Amino acid sequence: MTGASSGLGAAFAERLAQDGYDLVIVARRRDRLESLAGQLHANHQVNVEVIAADLSEPGDLSTVEKHISQNKALELLVNNAGFGGYMPFVELDPDQATELINLKVLAVTRLTRAALPGMLERGRGSIVNVSSRLAFSAALGSAQLPKRAVYAGANAFINTFSQLLQGELEGTGVQVQALCPGVVETEFHERVGMSPVAIRRRS
Repeated sequence: MTGASSGLGAAFAERLAQDGYDLVIVARRRDRLESLAGQLHANHQVNVEVIAADLSEPGDLSTVEKHISQNKALELLVNNAGFGGYMPFVELDPDQATELINLKVLAVTRLTRAALPGMLERGRGSIVNVSSRLAFSAALGSAQLPKRAVYAGANAFINTFSQLLQGELEGTGVQVQALCPGVVETEFHERVGMSPVAIRRRS
């Protein structure tokens, strides 16, 4: 599971551990991951492996990709890493735009590709790609919503990729879905300096 150190990722980890699954949790902040791993092991007696990695960096992405491809028993992959990048496109730093695309497009693509052979060989497995309701928001403009061209565009890729891939995998026992949450009160919005309450009021 990527993006596991907080928010939806941590919630996924907690629920899966509660259901008895051993986990591999991935995020940039090792201290957060180790704290979460300790809590999950203590509360649910599951094994939790920690991989500190920045999936926007090619070397770190390759490390996680290799780990997934070698884990033939992997039952579920949750691609959850990402951040908002909310601002007018012309003001968005090109390196930040690249980081967002690397997380939402490149990492999702490569990690999904790494997980599929083992799942197909076993005839079962699931992949959840975390997107956003904003992926459907292009026609709404920006009057009531944050500036989001790259963020929404990258999530739109996730939706299309997941839908078409699920069609390719029909009958294999492997499931792929895109999860499109709305506004959730996590650190996600705090990191971009926006109040989730304010966003709900405007939307």
